[in-house]
This record gives sequence, C-alpha cells and structure tokens, in this order.
Amino acid sequence: RSWDGIPARPAGRAATPPAVDHAGDLGEVTHGFVVLVAESAVTWLRWAPLSIGAVLWMWLAGLDAGAAAAWILAPSADWRAIAPLVALTVIAVPVTLAGEALLLRALGPARPGAISAWGWGAVRVWIKTGVLQSAGNWLSGTLFWPVWLRAAGMRLGTGCEISTIIDVVPELVTFGPDVFLADGIYLAGPVRRGRTITLAHTTLGARTFLGNHVVIPIGITLPDDVLIGVSTVADPSRIRSGSSWFGLPPFELPRREVVDVDRSLTHEPSAVRYWNRVFWEALRVALPVPPALVALWWSRAMGAGAASSDPWRMAFVVSPVVTFVAVAALVVLVLALKWALIWRVRPGQHPLWSCWCSRWDFLYVAWNRYASPALGALEGTLLLPWYLRAMGMRIGRGVVLGPGFAQVVDPDMLTIDDGATVHAMFQAHTFEDRVLKIDHVRIRRGATVGHGTVVLYGADIGED
Repeated sequence: RSWDGIPARPAGRAATPPAVDHAGDLGEVTHGFVVLVAESAVTWLRWAPLSIGAVLWMWLAGLDAGAAAAWILAPSADWRAIAPLVALTVIAVPVTLAGEALLLRALGPARPGAISAWGWGAVRVWIKTGVLQSAGNWLSGTLFWPVWLRAAGMRLGTGCEISTIIDVVPELVTFGPDVFLADGIYLAGPVRRGRTITLAHTTLGARTFLGNHVVIPIGITLPDDVLIGVSTVADPSRIRSGSSWFGLPPFELPRREVVDVDRSLTHEPSAVRYWNRVFWEALRVALPVPPALVALWWSRAMGAGAASSDPWRMAFVVSPVVTFVAVAALVVLVLALKWALIWRVRPGQHPLWSCWCSRWDFLYVAWNRYASPALGALEGTLLLPWYLRAMGMRIGRGVVLGPGFAQVVDPDMLTIDDGATVHAMFQAHTFEDRVLKIDHVRIRRGATVGHGTVVLYGADIGED
C-alpha cells in the first residue's frame, strides 16, 4: 500500500517497480567497491588542479620539492612565493568546475526508463547527481550556474535563476524561460524501489517559481506561470497554468501578494546592474584565499612554537591557542563582512538585480564557507548564542537552540524570547516575483518550535 499527506493517509496500492533484466548486475559487494573507486577518482579529479597548481607554484617560486615542503612548514612573508600561491588557489576553483562539467558529459547520457540498482548505469547516476550537487556549492544562485548546467547536459530556457538543486540527472531535466528555483529543491530525483531505479524526463514550464524545499516528482510536466510554495510536493494532476499551490497535500492559494516592480530590477538589468552582480558572484572564487593565508599563518606559528617550546607545552598550550586563533579569525571575518556589507537589516523588499541582494548573497556564501564548520562544533553550547547575537539575532535568557544554528540567514529578523525551545528552519524571506521580501519572525516566551518546522516571515509564535 501507499501512504501520502500530512498526516499520512492511505493512497491506494503502491506502484509495482518496472521489470528489469538483472543478468548484468555487478552484485552488491562489487557494486559497492565500484562506487567507492568511482568516488575516489572523482575526488582525485577535483584535487588535480590544486596538485598541478602546486607544481606550477614551485616552478614560479623557484623551489624544489624539499624547499617547498620546508617553506610550507615555516612560510616566510616573501610575496614572490605567496602571490603565485594565492593566484593559483583562485584559478583552481573555476578549473575544477569546468572539469566537473566535462566529466558529466564524458560519462554519457542517462536514458529514461528502469535500470538495475546494482548495474553500471546506477553508478553513473550516482556520480552525476553527486558531482552536480558539489558544483552547486560554488555556483548555485549565480549567473554562472545555468551556464554550467547547460554544459553538463541540462536544457534551460533564457533568463532562468537557479539556486541549490538536489538529486538531479541534468540531461533528464528541461526548463522553459524565466524559471526561478529557490534553495533546496528536490528536483526529479531518480526513484529506487528494491533493486530497480526509475529514470524519467521532467519539464518545468516558463515562468515557474519553486519556493525553498519544494519536491518535484520525477517524470512530471508543469505548465507555464505556476508558483509552488515552500515545502510543497507538486501534484501535476491538479496544477494548471497561472495557479499557485502550497502544502502537502497541496491546496490552491486563491490570492497571493504580487509585487509589481520595474523589469529592469527583476528581468532586464542595465549594464551597471549586470556587471555589479557578476562582480559579487565572481568574487566567490576568491573565497579560498583567506583560509589559505590563515593556514600559512597557522603553519608558521606552529613551527615557531615547536622550535621554542617543550613537547608538553607545544601540545597543551601552543597548539590549542594557535588553532583557536586561526579558526576564530575566519569566524570574526564573517562578522565583519556582515556589518560592512549589509549592516542592520530592516523589513522590506529588495529586487533581484539590486546591489543589496548581491551583497546579501555573498555574505551568506562566505558564512557557509568560513564560519559554519567552526560554529557547528558550538551547537548545543552556551557559546553559539553570543555569536548569533553579535550577528544581529535577538535571543532571550534560558533559550534552548537545537542543531542547525551554525548558520542563520537573516539573523536581524529573528527574535526568540526567554525560555523558548527552538529547532527549526527559518524562512524570514521569500523571493517570488524575483523580489526578496523580508520581515520579522518572533518566537515568544516559553514557546516550542519543533524539528523541521519551516517558520515563514511575519510569523509570531505565541507564548507557551
């Protein structure tokens, strides 16, 4: 039987998986080994530009292998060595991304139909979905992302804006023009039932808008001018052109706020606005530079400490302090970027092609790269709220924060009163009509907001 909806209800008999010829199966153990080797090969390919760059750096700096290793362990402030290293660190990102797009093409196209979960086709699908998601970590939401997706095999109309997409086989997806996808879209993921994986072609019509965490089932076709709200599973049997849907099971929204903004701010930017956005999005490739410089400082400080300290002092004093300072430097950098780029955020509306949106987007990409790994270690402690308050979030006394607060988008919009218990995904902004709408969210005294709850902007959760 099949169950669906919230709360789950019987939804008829479960579909029988298509018949597949398993004669050429690799077997479970062999298949697992092949996947492991394939993942290792992809990882090696990702690091190859850095490896080649290291050789080029040694050549440009005039260092042999021994001198290069000695320099890394005790780096000097000689810019003849540091400048090429920084340049090659920046270049490695676009080179790696280009290589990933070529890899997906080289793997050949996946075809609609059913394949064995233990066959070579399943390995290809696994690698493709993983590589695409990896590339999205750098490119999602940028003007470069549709270019990369086309290079990888996806068919996209003009003017598409795409953020993070999950479980995607690119050649099996087609978008009409002016499609807009927000964060965390589960887009046409292959369906596995037992030993069978089903693949199908999925099409989104022109001017489709998908909110955060929307689920688009495999094999469906959506008409033009459709809006699907946050955390909604699309039902193609009910959705018609020009309609808006929300929930699970989805219900139609008879009315929604439509923001009418000059198209030069949402679809047809001037040259100045276009190149402003290109600048901020291209700046992402420079994000590895500060960690690389911090790593060089860490290596130099550790080397100096080892030369002047006994082993016990090195292990229990120098090493922890130097490591803490290095990690803290990146966390503080994010704090400085927040106040330098967008200052104190106020409720309002910001069109897609505004400079504010470009700075806002860059800030949260930097937060994810620099601060989230370190702050994740502080989740569940009394230390993390101090940082969140410094970023603009209002947190009362005795508040319990669950996992997921290592990065908070729109902290200025969030107020959590005394004694509240919160473990939620905050959505203090939306981007429909290509306009970022942002407003306050308040969790009042003693309230509880449970795991997986999506709290939309304007929400006011009452006391207790």
